[in-house]
Amino acid sequence: MWSELERAFHALCAEEGRDGVLAAAPLSEVRLLPEQQEYLRGKLEMLRLPSDEITAVSLGIAYQREEIEAIPRGWHTNKPPDSRWDDYVHAYHRVNQILNRISCVLAESFNGVAERATMDGLIGQVAHVAQYFPYCISHRSVAEAAGLGWRGKHGLIVTPEYGPGLRLASIFLPGRLGSPRSELRGCGECEACLDVCPLLRKAVGQSDLNGYREACRRRIKALALDADVCGICVRRCWEAVTASGVDCFSTR
Repeated sequence: MWSELERAFHALCAEEGRDGVLAAAPLSEVRLLPEQQEYLRGKLEMLRLPSDEITAVSLGIAYQREEIEAIPRGWHTNKPPDSRWDDYVHAYHRVNQILNRISCVLAESFNGVAERATMDGLIGQVAHVAQYFPYCISHRSVAEAAGLGWRGKHGLIVTPEYGPGLRLASIFLPGRLGSPRSELRGCGECEACLDVCPLLRKAVGQSDLNGYREACRRRIKALALDADVCGICVRRCWEAVTASGVDCFSTR
C-alpha cells in the first residue's frame, strides 16, 4: 500500500507542478500537546481504531527557488521598499492550497482522514500563540516522528531533499504502513537561523522556545504582510544547506 500511496502523491504533485516528499510513522509515535491530542482524537473517531493501528503520514510540498529568494536576507521590522517579500507570502498561500487539495484527495482515496495545512489568519485573532493549539495538530511533530526531516534550531523541519523550504500537511490512514527512512544529518554547528533572527537567538540562549513562538507571532502581526508568515530563518537555513553541497531547491 505504501508504494500505491507514494505513486498517487507524486502524481498529484506533478499535476500541480511541484516537488514533494512524504513519510509515515505509527500515530502512537507522534508526540503532540495534550490539547492537540484531544483535538485529533475527536477528528479520528470515525476510524474506530487504537493509535497503534493508525498510520500518520507527513506530506511536504516544496517551494521554488524564486519564491524563497523573495524573502529578505536580513532582519527587518518593516517591509522594505520595493521588496518582493509578498511573493513568498503568496507562494505560502498557494502551497497551502495545494497541500489541502492533495491531502483531501489522498485521504478519500485511502479511507483516511486529512489534517489540512496550518490555518491562515489566526495570528491577529488570538492574544497568545497557546490559544492556537486546541484547533490544530503539529505537522512538524508528525514529520519528525515519520523521519521526514529533523527539527532545526529554528523549530522548523529540515529535510534532506528541500532543507526547510517546504510546507506540511498530514493524513491519518487505517492500518500500519512503513516508509523508507532518510539519513538525517541534523544541524550540527550551523547557526544560520540564529544569526539572522535576534528573537530566536535570545530564546535559544534562555531555553525558551515557547517564548520565541509568541514573540514570533507578535513580529508577524506587526509586519502586516499578506499572510501570517515571515520566512527570514527559512531563507538563511536553506542557503546554509545549499552551501553545504545539497541542491535542495525545487527543480520545477
